[in-house]
Amino acid sequence: MKLSELRIASLEFAFSAALPLGVWFMLLSPDASSGVPFLQSAGSFLAYAFTDSEVSPTLRVHYILLTVLPAQLLLLSVMTWRQASSKGRCHFWCIYLGWVATVIAIALFYWPSAIASALATYHAGKAAVA
Repeated sequence: MKLSELRIASLEFAFSAALPLGVWFMLLSPDASSGVPFLQSAGSFLAYAFTDSEVSPTLRVHYILLTVLPAQLLLLSVMTWRQASSKGRCHFWCIYLGWVATVIAIALFYWPSAIASALATYHAGKAAVA
């Protein structure tokens, strides 16, 4: 079974979202020795990260980008998969958002996500030209 370029791009976008989602899981998970439930730990961390005045602006931007990156990559994955199903082509916005996701991953120093996102953008662009 040969996958089309858009399906390959979709799978690569989904794969590149795995690292930021894993980081969020580790950040939101409670310490094993604390005995705090997961939802309570996650809620307190999110309240600290996004509303506490002690958090530096740089760290807050980091958390915001860490929130945007997996959402954008998963959205790109779903959209390219749907375009492949309808035999459509990847439009300019798909390639543009792919490069934006790559730049965000580079800014966050998530090199595996950046490489996978760049490859996915390449495959989406290759499908758009063909």
